[in-house]
Order: sequence, then C-alpha cells, then structure tokens
Amino acid sequence: MMSVVSRDIASFKSIRNLGEVPLTSETLILASKLRNKYGITYFDSLHAASALLYDRVINRVIISIDKAYRKIPSLKVIDPTEL
Repeated sequence: MMSVVSRDIASFKSIRNLGEVPLTSETLILASKLRNKYGITYFDSLHAASALLYDRVINRVIISIDKAYRKIPSLKVIDPTEL
C-alpha cells in the first residue's frame, strides 16, 4: 500500500510540464539567509530559495496558500484558491 506522501509525490510527478530542481549548496545557503531575514520555516525557506534560484522564466513565482512567502518581496506568490 502506498503512503499518503508517496501518493502525493506521484500525483505531482504526473503533472505535465512540472519539473524538479536540485537541492544544491547554493539553495541551502539562500534558504538559510531567507530564514534569518524573514523568519520563515525550514521547508518554506527551501521552497522559496528554489523558486528564486530556478524560476527565472516566470518572474520567480511560487504557488501556495502559505502567507509566509508574502514576506519575501522578490518572490511573486499566487494563491491557488484565488484562481
């Protein structure tokens, strides 16, 4: 039986044109800076750092209902409930 997390990851992987980005030392360093500057959580900082480093095509966007990302001025937040 597949766990909920495994099922969710499989669901994300099935979305067309949705890629993955590497977890690099550059990502970890930027995530640490974002945590210190904006007081966001560890996982929020990883997602934000990834968006800032790798989403250069679409203006550094993150899709989330999490309000923490709104603290970061260089990150455009799209709330999926508003679409």
